[in-house]
Amino acid sequence: MKLDMVGIITKDMQRAIGFYETLGFNKVAGETLDYVELQHEGVRISLNTAKMVASIYGYEPKTVGDTVELAFLCETPEDVDCTYFKMSDAGYESFRKPWDTFWGQRYAIIKDIDGNLLSLFADLN
Repeated sequence: MKLDMVGIITKDMQRAIGFYETLGFNKVAGETLDYVELQHEGVRISLNTAKMVASIYGYEPKTVGDTVELAFLCETPEDVDCTYFKMSDAGYESFRKPWDTFWGQRYAIIKDIDGNLLSLFADLN
């Protein structure tokens, strides 16, 4: 078994697509008003509207934004800072500015447009 894709429920499809494209993802399949797949370096995500998911689940999903964290490995500590500032300069919300962790990584956390946490990290050595 292999994790193949992460599904993300969004309140605003176009803004969510813009966020993930700014992060470096590209649309690859299934773009409709309620669903789109994006990919970056072998990682696939699907963006799904609450309306579409409700038609599958049978109820409107509750989203709070901080129960799952997506963590993106960057090439270097400088890439963590560069990606963080690219996203924050584009107007996306910061959760925690870049810092050097006690476990030996450069780390930063941003939020997507639905409040989901996305970590950016790289080893310090």
